[in-house]
Amino acid sequence: MNPDSYPLVNIGIALLITILSIPLILRRVPMNHFYGIRFQESYKSDKSWYAINEYGGRALLLSTLPILFYGIWGYLVRPSHYFVSATILMVISIATACIVSYVKAREIDKQNG
Repeated sequence: MNPDSYPLVNIGIALLITILSIPLILRRVPMNHFYGIRFQESYKSDKSWYAINEYGGRALLLSTLPILFYGIWGYLVRPSHYFVSATILMVISIATACIVSYVKAREIDKQNG
């Protein structure tokens, strides 16, 4: 892959995650085993499923902002270290969204249960 296209890949990933997050935020995804925030706590009730997925969708949507902005910056500046730093940023952003979603899922489970 051409190193000049790495920022475009990051921008594309940010846009894809954004598109996948919106139905979760809008509570349009019914309980399933393929798409959504699928922690054990999510499956305890429909109420839990939708609350956890809405929160997780918002967390994922926010996690795309650093990825998107870094992709735009990388496209404009074209730093030599872009691939490694962009990968680290992406992993940290998405992992943070997962962690805060899990913490919220446990909190919702305690409230409902």
